[in-house]
Amino acid sequence: MGVLDLTALARRITDRSVVLFLGSVDAGKTTLVKQLHERVGGEVVDADVGQAEIGPPAVISVGTYGGGPRAGYFGGDISPRGNFLHVLTGCKKMAERATRPCLIDTDGYIHEGAARAYKSELINLLEPDLLVLLQREKELEYFKLYGAKGMEVVDVAAAHGGLKSRPERVRARERAFQQYFARAELRRWRLSDLRFERVLLGHGERLDCTFLSRVLACPVLVGWKSGREAVLVVRGTVNSVAEAMSALDVDYVETIDRGTLENLLVGCEVDGEFQGLGILKAIDGETVDILTPAARVSVLQFGSLKIREDGSHERIRFHS
Repeated sequence: MGVLDLTALARRITDRSVVLFLGSVDAGKTTLVKQLHERVGGEVVDADVGQAEIGPPAVISVGTYGGGPRAGYFGGDISPRGNFLHVLTGCKKMAERATRPCLIDTDGYIHEGAARAYKSELINLLEPDLLVLLQREKELEYFKLYGAKGMEVVDVAAAHGGLKSRPERVRARERAFQQYFARAELRRWRLSDLRFERVLLGHGERLDCTFLSRVLACPVLVGWKSGREAVLVVRGTVNSVAEAMSALDVDYVETIDRGTLENLLVGCEVDGEFQGLGILKAIDGETVDILTPAARVSVLQFGSLKIREDGSHERIRFHS
């Protein structure tokens, strides 16, 4: 590993370069990207969904440190684990939109086979002109293989000596969420005016909730059938999904308790453009209430976090 020469590294970056930075947690990636951005200009893709600097957490943003985000893509979570496709898509879309030179800051998830596979596909997808590895103990030696594939690889010693504790990182993320939602308003939209992404809600044939409430012996607030699948928002415990499958003539029924949806983090889009984050506060058969700074929304993207206005959050997964 070489000692960092910032001037020499900046000289390798042209006005057409795409530069990808890899390193573990607190290796100094963001500090280095900031220093280089001051020298070479262009824009930064902030792909560290857990410790975002340019946009809010859970979003892959493109912009500058001084000017904030110009565009974003909802990653849906504070970690790429379990969300590889969302983060990869967001990185690709934001890198395509970035003014060159484009500097791409990434998360610190680099250990384990899944992390290597994820970062490998990120490299293959973005095809950077320059790959910068910030290492402490040669933990990124695997990624030097991209030098054999014709990519320029720079290996430098990690700049940071200390590590933030997990509670410190969580508190920083809570502050970021709290500041973001401090300017949010509670807005109500009709379900009929929205489309939902990453979930079956809102797609296909609207179902008779009175009938389904009798079949399931619990209140069904809203439901849809699409092909051989159905999704139901319920209140309480479902006694027999098999009876619902038979009654609806489907192969699969997803039941979501309304309590699971309350305080769910969502992404708000209009015409494919990210408008902002939202917190789903309530849903019934006709409307949905979202706490968000976004004044308009046509598509709601569901995430994998429950979040409150004070910034506290927890990861969730939907289960039938």
